[in-house]
Amino acid sequence: RTMAWTFVLLATSASALSAKPPSILAIGETLYDSLPHGVFLGGAPLNVAVHAAQLGAHAAYASAVGDDALGRDAKRRLEGLNVDCELVQTRPGLETGFVSCILDDNGDATYDIAYPAAWDSVHAEPSLLTAARSFDCLVHGSLALRGEETASTLKRLATDATRRVFDINVRPLPDGIEIRDLVEPLLQGCFVVKMNEDELQLVQGWFDLKPATLEKSLLELNEVVGADHLVVTRAERGAALVDASGAYCESPGVVVDVVDTVGSGDSFTARLVYGLLSGESASDALGAATRLGSWVASQAGATPRHESLG
Repeated sequence: RTMAWTFVLLATSASALSAKPPSILAIGETLYDSLPHGVFLGGAPLNVAVHAAQLGAHAAYASAVGDDALGRDAKRRLEGLNVDCELVQTRPGLETGFVSCILDDNGDATYDIAYPAAWDSVHAEPSLLTAARSFDCLVHGSLALRGEETASTLKRLATDATRRVFDINVRPLPDGIEIRDLVEPLLQGCFVVKMNEDELQLVQGWFDLKPATLEKSLLELNEVVGADHLVVTRAERGAALVDASGAYCESPGVVVDVVDTVGSGDSFTARLVYGLLSGESASDALGAATRLGSWVASQAGATPRHESLG
């Protein structure tokens, strides 16, 4: 196990990549996950920012928190993790997000997500619009689109961003909100679109595509969405990717003793994007992302410190 994780550590280092670290701006939900073994700061885009910072990227995070103890704690923690949180807004009258998270026997999580929360109300402030144009890429998911104001802001940012990474990351939504209405309008023009196998099946259905081999499914879907990189994660079976040229690659899974899967996919996203922006081949970036995601699943919480890999 020690040798295996030392390999992962080497695979996530910046030494073999471009000299200039990439800049990654993540935007979305800020919340605290209440897990059986503790309460952890989280939210998928926040986790991406934390992992990107640990990898050596210039990582910034945009969101909104309440004028409350949890909100102040979140900003303090982010600063301590070398994440630029100047774009985290404060919303008096709304509470910082909170999630009750239940783990099954396999460590997989189900979520009860408080609504509304401060992160449903991220304003399109000039500094945020400027950041979207100046960072190498913008990373977001689908959950933050549930709030009308944050959704409006994200749609504005999508038109300005240098590159955009969309991790579909389906989560429970308030009654009356359909996931397709949130996701489909933002699928086009992405640097990376990432989903798991269940989400792949869901999106295929929207476009009347029939399940086939994984390679054919990805190729057919990417003819519709036109991403530079379309990625599917497959839990213990690894991940697969197709690029805009039609080139396909897979990365095998890594067997670990799962503690919880919270944050595993977010670390995968951070490492994949970090590698692609730094000049790694899609195959190498995918493999390193798979290994890091597996390691995070073997740890407690969404953002374990990478120093413990070795």
